[in-house]
Amino acid sequence: MSGSLRDVCKEGTAYVIDAAGFFASTPLNLVGRSLTVPEVIAEVKDLRSRLALQYLLSAGKLIVVEPPKDEVRYVASLSKNLGEFERLSKTDISLLALVSLLKKVCKRVVVVTDDHSVQNVALRIGAEVHGIKVPELRRYRRYVYVCPVCGYTSSKPGTCPKCGFKLIKKRAR
Repeated sequence: MSGSLRDVCKEGTAYVIDAAGFFASTPLNLVGRSLTVPEVIAEVKDLRSRLALQYLLSAGKLIVVEPPKDEVRYVASLSKNLGEFERLSKTDISLLALVSLLKKVCKRVVVVTDDHSVQNVALRIGAEVHGIKVPELRRYRRYVYVCPVCGYTSSKPGTCPKCGFKLIKKRAR
């Protein structure tokens, strides 16, 4: 782990920010430094958010980290187990891999996002979540996909192979 990541952990809370956080200028309001992944930076395109992003980078308040491949594989496996994999983008998986990496060395990791699928996996990893415009989840949940007609259950969304109806996401019991 690089020295800069250890320094963030020594400062206390590590804030991991997704694109919605930059659109709302959230990192400007946080005490301490924030972290994100290169894919999130690429998603920030509007002028106001780009200017805020440039300020954070130049002031050293934002660290961009590429998570290791083993963390990416771990998060992909974990999200499949929760029934969230199909709802997560490559950027989401990368961001959650960073959360997993930080959780191993930091006492407190907070993920700033409005995406409930990202929040769900982050909670399972052991991080805290902070919503921006929508309320955050309180605890993680496992989901399955169920056919409303015949009751067929799958871990992936799509159509029922038995009767052809669209599978709906349901909380697993």
